[in-house]
This record gives sequence, C-alpha cells and structure tokens, in this order.
Amino acid sequence: MESEVLVINNDKEPLEEWREDPCQEFSFSKIELNENVGFGRAHNIGSEKARGEFILFLNPDTKILPQAISKMMDIFQRHEKVGIVGPVLVDSANRMQADSFGDERTPFSIIGGKVAAQRRQPALQEEIFFEAGWVSGGALLARRDIFEKAGKFDENYFMYFEDVDLCLRVKKLGYKIIVSPLAHVFHESGKSFVSEREKKRHYYASQDYYLRKHFGAFWSGLVKLLRFPYYVKNVWLK
Repeated sequence: MESEVLVINNDKEPLEEWREDPCQEFSFSKIELNENVGFGRAHNIGSEKARGEFILFLNPDTKILPQAISKMMDIFQRHEKVGIVGPVLVDSANRMQADSFGDERTPFSIIGGKVAAQRRQPALQEEIFFEAGWVSGGALLARRDIFEKAGKFDENYFMYFEDVDLCLRVKKLGYKIIVSPLAHVFHESGKSFVSEREKKRHYYASQDYYLRKHFGAFWSGLVKLLRFPYYVKNVWLK
C-alpha cells in the first residue's frame, strides 16, 4: 500500500534538521507554517495536501508501535460504516492513557467527570474493537471522504475538544467511532505547552465553545458557573 508522510511544522521556527525521504517505503514532505495556527487548522492544511484514501493524524510527541496501523486499517476493511478509528495511547510503561478515548461529551458528563476509558480499561485486552463517543486527535485515523464530508476540524478550537467535536459530527453522519485496543501508539503527553496555566486556559475556552456549539448557551453557562472554582485554581492561581 503506497503511503506518504506530511510533516506540518506548526511553529515560527523552521525545522533545522530535515532529511528528505529517509525511508524508501514512504514519500516525505514538510509544510512550514511559520506560526502556531492551532491544532485543527494545521491538520486541515496537511489534509489538503494529502492524497490518500485514509489520513492518520499524529501529534509530534507520538511513536507508532508495531502493527498499530495495520490493526486499525483492518477495522476499516471489515466495516463500511466506520468513519474514524483510534488506537490506545500508552505511556513509556505501556499503560493506557485515560484520554485515549471516551463517551460522547455532554454537559452532564463534563460536570460528572466521567471518562469511558476508565471504565473499559480492564476489558481492553479481551476486545478486538469497540465503539466510543470520541478518540484522541493525538492519533486518529479517518476515512478521507468522511473527514471532508463532516467539515474537517473546526478551526475555532485552538487546541482541545477539536477531536471530540469532529467525532460527534462524524457520528451524526451515521458513521461509527471505533477504538482498536490491539493498536498502540506511544504518546508523551503534555508537551505542547510549557505552562500548565496556558494549557488549562485553552482547555476551558475550547470546552465553552464546544458546549455552546452543540448544546446551547444555557448549558455552556451552567457548566462554566459550576467549574468556576476549578478555573480560579487552575488558571488564576497557578
């Protein structure tokens, strides 16, 4: 299967060390954006240059472990109504990261802090695949036509919730979001920002936009009010 690798440099500093086509199995190319335009917009720019039927979106702090791509592709080949497949994100000790996937995000789930991954973890090794509400954009494999039909990533998110938003729109088109527990991708989480305060600020801003977009101003305002003590602690006092 012919493949290509597109590296999107979402930074004002150019990539100094770069080897053209270091592996004959793939075609390599890079796109210099010269500024941080945000997660969604950077991936959308890359998708416009991509030529494949499937697109694997990856964070720069990831490493694809053996057979991960083939395990995910096998699900697409077996099931026509699958729009997105995600692997399990693991740390250096091969432990699953809780934000690999989850149930659909609603005002109730956000207030309650429920994450499907925490409930499903004991059964992961017993299942070939299962359906989820969303999978992490840190490693997300999508059918190109469905990704485009859904409207790609919403560029109003700078970072956080753009993957949850995309998965919800893909589900509304009638396609499934699937997790492949046999596919593992190493993820060195939390390297996008040095400041924990900055990460939290972006997270809450994206959460507000997601809730307004899909559930309306009332629910967005209610969640914002209930989480206010955490906002003060995580953004103002850090």
